[in-house]
Amino acid sequence: MCTTPRLAIIGAGPAGLSTARVFLANASHFKIQLFEKDYSPGGLWHYPEHDKRHRVMYDQLETNISKHLMKFSGFPFPQQVPHFPWREDVYGYLSSYYKRFIKDQQNVALHLNTSVISLSKNRDLWKVITRNNVTGKEQSQEFDHVVVANGHYDRSYIPDTPGLQDWLDHGAAIHSRNFVNCGIGKGKNIVVIGNGSSGSDILNQVWTVANKVYLSASSVETHELATVVPRIKQVDWSQRSVQLVNGEKLENIDLLIYSTGYLFSYPFLDPKLRQDVLGTTNDSTERLYNLWQQIFYVKDPTLAFSLLPGLIIPFPLAELQAALMVKVFTNKLKVPSLPDDELYKEQLSQRPKYHQISDFKDIDYYRELQSLLNEAGGQNDPFKPVVWDDNYKTMRENGPQDKSNRQKQLVQHLKQLKSQDKDYRLLDRNS
Repeated sequence: MCTTPRLAIIGAGPAGLSTARVFLANASHFKIQLFEKDYSPGGLWHYPEHDKRHRVMYDQLETNISKHLMKFSGFPFPQQVPHFPWREDVYGYLSSYYKRFIKDQQNVALHLNTSVISLSKNRDLWKVITRNNVTGKEQSQEFDHVVVANGHYDRSYIPDTPGLQDWLDHGAAIHSRNFVNCGIGKGKNIVVIGNGSSGSDILNQVWTVANKVYLSASSVETHELATVVPRIKQVDWSQRSVQLVNGEKLENIDLLIYSTGYLFSYPFLDPKLRQDVLGTTNDSTERLYNLWQQIFYVKDPTLAFSLLPGLIIPFPLAELQAALMVKVFTNKLKVPSLPDDELYKEQLSQRPKYHQISDFKDIDYYRELQSLLNEAGGQNDPFKPVVWDDNYKTMRENGPQDKSNRQKQLVQHLKQLKSQDKDYRLLDRNS
């Protein structure tokens, strides 16, 4: 390792930007290079009006997390931003964060329009090959440490359903990743599959213009706007029918919208690393392996991943994880040789999925990371992440009820829009 450690951060969305901020504050001797394939930092929140295609976002979006819970450490959202920020508010917030903590700082360089096409270990160093998306020029560089912060909204997941390919081929089935606005559902009979945050949001939007909306979700009994049905067994495009697992058949269906999540995708990992971390030779997977605390690659802790867990509060977690990365990369905290699957076997066996931390157990996760950080001297660092004290715990636990109250407001708004034959639009910013 050279005397000035070199750090590559792959991705300049919330995860990459927060990692850069923390390293600039707590490990200022590191030379940092941020690689971002887009032409602006901000990740999926960068959604320019003139360039919407192939972006994981849609026109009308407000967050499902309040601005008080969502904020980075010591960096509140502007006062005029509503309680549940709009997508453009979040992009503006991230832009301000970048300008405040990263732009024009020494020891950091942001490379826009730059895709990482290969990551491999070359002797004691990480070899990163990048390609300029404008010129096509490739460049190879070596780094002591790498943080993979490319997000996990690039590769959509759609269940393997008999007959579905015909619907996809005819544009009559889409993933939520390709949803832009409610116009796609005008006058149609629609089945929304999945009741996560995007599924709920998209259902609200298309309901205002659709003829009828069904919600296929195993965890929901009733819905004020949609007819709830069980999981789908098979679909038939020629008959426009959807067969359900309970034997019921839905007729005259025009559109299927799959809000069924995403796969983790790392096409740039070399084959050996891919097999070890993804557990497959494919470039995408449902989960990662050989990690400690869902962050560090146990076989070589100079490699770390940011924001892998789901059902969490991402912005403050990204900074907390980065503060731990500093400790590991500066040898103040040792990574165990055994991965989470062995260290926390009993705990993980109670989870449906490794990365999904449900039932507010994310608070335990944040507090465990904070404890590790404190043991490594985190109290003395210049930058300190959000501490998940009782106040934050209460805000987190009240979050679902907060959003449920918001949904009640939205339902009245949606019914008014529908009665006036108007397309979906967000509630007034002051509502």
